[in-house]
Amino acid sequence: MNTSLDFCLALHLAHASLQLKLDDELGIHHGISFNDFALLNLLAQADGCRVSIPELVRPMGQPQSAVLRQLILLEKIGLVVREGANGDRQAVLRPAGRALVNAARETADSICTEAVESIAPAVVATVSAALATLACRPALELS
Repeated sequence: MNTSLDFCLALHLAHASLQLKLDDELGIHHGISFNDFALLNLLAQADGCRVSIPELVRPMGQPQSAVLRQLILLEKIGLVVREGANGDRQAVLRPAGRALVNAARETADSICTEAVESIAPAVVATVSAALATLACRPALELS
């Protein structure tokens, strides 16, 4: 038995299960996927609601081409706009995107609260801290 591998596989299964539920509920109520919500939420939390497109790669866990395709779709429905020259392209959250992400945050929060309600709050805090540490490890940086 490999405890590290078991942890990572359990993490993957938990993520996949939660993402399916979030995709379903966010799609029904807000017309977006969980990945769309995550991207809009990153922009909403950024200074001036704008982020350089290359800076979205790591937190989204996708190659820049995938992030760009996602931004193009969100731009087509009026939630974001891409600005700047080729070397300094930025994604900017539009007012409609801010309103949507704020409404969708309530839905996502409700689902996440339900997902962890059977886990002691102290355990949730400990695991959350451990996952934040894992996400910042240099060995996991994208090449």
